[in-house]
Amino acid sequence: MKILLISYDYYKYDGRLRELIKVAKELGETTYITRASDGEKPIEDRHILYHDRGYSHFLLFICQKMGELGLQDIIFIDNRKGILPGYLAKRLTHARYVVQDCRELYSYKSASGIAGKLGCLIEKIFTRRSDVVIAANGYRARRMVKMFGLKETPLNYENIRRLVYSDEKAKQQIEEECKEFFADTQKFRIISTAGCDVSRTTVRMVEAMQGLGENFELLLIGESDEEDELIIRETIRSQNLTNVKIFPRMDENHLKYFIMHSQLGMVTYHQRDLNNKYCASGKIYEFLFEGKPVVTSTNPPLKEFCEKYKVGQASDDYESAIRMIADNYTYYTEAVEHFTSHVHVEKNNHRLAEQIITDWQNRFKRD
Repeated sequence: MKILLISYDYYKYDGRLRELIKVAKELGETTYITRASDGEKPIEDRHILYHDRGYSHFLLFICQKMGELGLQDIIFIDNRKGILPGYLAKRLTHARYVVQDCRELYSYKSASGIAGKLGCLIEKIFTRRSDVVIAANGYRARRMVKMFGLKETPLNYENIRRLVYSDEKAKQQIEEECKEFFADTQKFRIISTAGCDVSRTTVRMVEAMQGLGENFELLLIGESDEEDELIIRETIRSQNLTNVKIFPRMDENHLKYFIMHSQLGMVTYHQRDLNNKYCASGKIYEFLFEGKPVVTSTNPPLKEFCEKYKVGQASDDYESAIRMIADNYTYYTEAVEHFTSHVHVEKNNHRLAEQIITDWQNRFKRD
């Protein structure tokens, strides 16, 4: 079979996208189109990069590429912005089958701005037409049935992923670049990969560092809005903190190194909309597969996860939760090791691929 996966997200920075491509490759010969970040090069011959000139131009880009690619069997749509180009590609390539991954969950009422509300309408219209719909956890899958008027519950594909070095040379290069930063092995380092995102309770996270003191250090890694970064920097300044560091978004190689050499991961979301309340965090797995316990906010999926597997603390009191893990670190790292020994990225991907293949076979057997 020929599969075309379309995404308006970045391969370099998007863990779920990278895993979905692996799933698509299990189905057949896969070509994938993703948006290019600065200086990014295709991973392989069948990786097509779109150098960003805006979303409307992306639709034109898809039209141009479809003539080159020819007939396809399956269109694999990644995320909401992949819907319109995906269905355009379906028509142009005469594909008979659409797989749609709905990694986000925004309702029309909670969507902000005209673009957000229009995106919700497009998603509702087209999701009902897709042959297979994928959700990022069971909470979302159950909600989507009613929200989109689906006849069947979406397949549940958890964000199970691990970070890997691209090669040994990259690993050695990053070791040389970054080892001095981690020279002080006495510090208990905490990482959040949400950057300075204020909506993700980062101010509360930073404020907790005052009580924790200089033996603890918080590393905020990720792309940040200018306004949010100013708020975080002002919080750091007003509290005279020297144990909070801000870093830009990192590629997979650097992020893996930083997590490996830290002690704890922060995974936090607000609960003001469905997408965040019922978060489906892949970040939690990135920390766990590096052997690091987590402190999370009290969103239902995160709280259930921590209580079930004992790999961290779900709490709105970040200082107390961090101290709890630091004081009982061996207990939590052993729980993490036990959990990760029973969870496999490859099995998660293979299960989804098998479900899609079974649906394909049943659908066209009936035809």
